[in-house]
Amino acid sequence: MKDVIMFTAQTCSSCKIAKNFLFQNKIQFEQKDINVDAKAREELLRRNICGVPTFLIGKDYVTGFNPTKILKLVDHRVRECKKCSTKIRVPINKGTLKIKCSECANEFSVDT
Repeated sequence: MKDVIMFTAQTCSSCKIAKNFLFQNKIQFEQKDINVDAKAREELLRRNICGVPTFLIGKDYVTGFNPTKILKLVDHRVRECKKCSTKIRVPINKGTLKIKCSECANEFSVDT
């Protein structure tokens, strides 16, 4: 499954909207604030990207908040084990999957 990294800035209102969008759509992501994380800032500058929010989804970059493109590129959603509340990444568009929680061994089915 593809990892999702969201490059943000604390003062960016679009970043807050984008972050809520990711939560609402159960997309697991790592957030990097370019005002605090010098390596994250350098990574964007090295690619001539000047704006936030910017998303790295697998090997693809999306600059700006583009919900349609983000959903097209992301290949997973986060589901929660009903027994122990562990968050589990589950691939999408794979039909009904049987999932086993790594924490409590609870098994459940998920329609993807």
